[in-house]
This record gives sequence, C-alpha cells and structure tokens, in this order.
Amino acid sequence: MRLVSYGPPAKERCGLQRGDRIIDLNRASLSLFPEPLPWSMIEFLGLDNWHEMARKVSEAANLLEEKAFISLSEVRLGAPVPRPSKIIALGANYREHVEEMRANVELPKRPILFSKASSSAVGPHDDVLYPPETHSLDYEVELAVVIGKRACRVKAEQAYDYIAGYMVLNDVSARDIQLGGEGKLGSQWFHGKSFDTFAPMGPFLTTLDEVGDPHSLRIWLAVNGEIRQDSSTSQLHFKIPEIIAFISHGITLFPGDVISTGTPSGVGIASNPPRLLQVGDVMVAEVEKLGALKNRVTSGMQGVL
Repeated sequence: MRLVSYGPPAKERCGLQRGDRIIDLNRASLSLFPEPLPWSMIEFLGLDNWHEMARKVSEAANLLEEKAFISLSEVRLGAPVPRPSKIIALGANYREHVEEMRANVELPKRPILFSKASSSAVGPHDDVLYPPETHSLDYEVELAVVIGKRACRVKAEQAYDYIAGYMVLNDVSARDIQLGGEGKLGSQWFHGKSFDTFAPMGPFLTTLDEVGDPHSLRIWLAVNGEIRQDSSTSQLHFKIPEIIAFISHGITLFPGDVISTGTPSGVGIASNPPRLLQVGDVMVAEVEKLGALKNRVTSGMQGVL
C-alpha cells in the first residue's frame, strides 16, 4: 500500500493512494467502522492495527461514497509524515561517499547519527528555499525508513516488525554551515541540515510488504536532468536492522519517526570544482519502487510551513 498525506501545509490529511486517486482514510472510515480513523498520519500510525485498517479500506474501495476520493492531480502532497517526532540520519554509510569527501578515515565501526529538525520536512514537490545564510547548497538522495510502532531496545532480528515502510528523502545541506568555514552561522552541523524545506520526502510511504528486500534498490538523483548520484542500497555499510537496533538502544522510536540511511557518492561539494545548487535548479531524487521527489530551488525568506 501507498500511504500519503495531502492538503495545505500544517493541515495535511492521511490517505491511501490508489492509481490517480487518494482515499481519505478518515472519511472512508465513517461508513466502514464504528469508530472513525484519525485524519493525521502520526495518529493513524499510532493505532495498533493501522495496517489492518488501511487494508480493509483498500479492499472496500468499490463500496465507498465518492466524497471519500480525491483526485491526486488536484491536491498538494505533503511529507507522508508531516511532523515526525524525530528525523534521525546517518553519516558515512556508503563507502564511495566517505572516499569522495576525502575524509581519510575508515568506514565507521558503529553508525554515525545526526538529526534534522522535524520542521525541515516538506512534500515531494514543494520548493526548497535557498536561505541567505548559506552560499553552498547541496543535495543528498537517501532511502528513509518510517517507524510503525514504538521501538525500544529492539534486537536486529526483530527490527522489521517495527517498520511501517519506506520512502525517499533528500537530505538538503548548507555545506558552509554544516562543515564550517565561511557560513554566516559558523560551524553548525544541525543548523546546516535543518533549515526550513531541507528535508523533502515522499512521495508516499510504501508499506513494508510491497518493497521486499530494501537492500537491493537502485538509488539516484538528477539535477536539471543530469544524473549526479547513481548507486544501490546494497552498498549500505550498516543495514537497516542493525541501524534500528543501534538507535533504539537508548532512544525510543515512535510511530512516524523517520530514519534516513545515508547517501551515496556524487554530492555537489565533492566535485572538482564543486557543483552546488543554484536558484532555479530542479532536483529529482528517486529510489526504485518508492517513487520520486521533484523539488525546485527557489530564493526567498518565507517557508511553506
């Protein structure tokens, strides 16, 4: 199944994508269940039986009233989880990316974690704003995992039981702030990763059962039609079960939390000379089976939030 959040920013409703239409889960539930389903994705994923409820709605699609359906082309898609409690990302999780960054270090023995502000999350077709505080805007396509139930001290062999599904995430980064140097804010890794609009994600949350092995997917990103990153999730240094086990030992994960698993080589800052983003550039980030993000870089002080 493909779960989506649609509607204006901060007012997104959760739905189920079927072809070129969305089934609004809350509206559909009014005629199917004694109690209505939540209208927000976070609350929906918080249900113990959310997957079963979504499946029942999908199976009953032919019985639903027309008001439960929305044309996909007529609405804005938001981030599948518009306000996750956490966005946790991994650094140095593809060997080629470590090498291209000329870090002169070995691959880490344990996952390297950092966070992005949840307020940086935007939809798969929203603009990415080029903030005036940076002069080095960059892209990073990543496979993201969405947690489906509370996870605390999970063993690696049980990790898939806690996954709702997968999606694409573009870890947009202000390199001069993240890595230090000439940025107006100095060296601030969290700030450089967390400006408003710096985490386009989606276009939908593809449930675990539809993806199969998440470690055998092509992953790539193009800027203005030119492919810059092109790899496979088979190259992940730390695999998803290991990542979830590592994080959940000491950090409780909640439904809707997002884990972004790292980026392959080809980022703009590593080119010689650097090929960083400019206002007007269009990024297309895609992971096999999970769809694509398409985001334009625009100038301005105002976010979409």
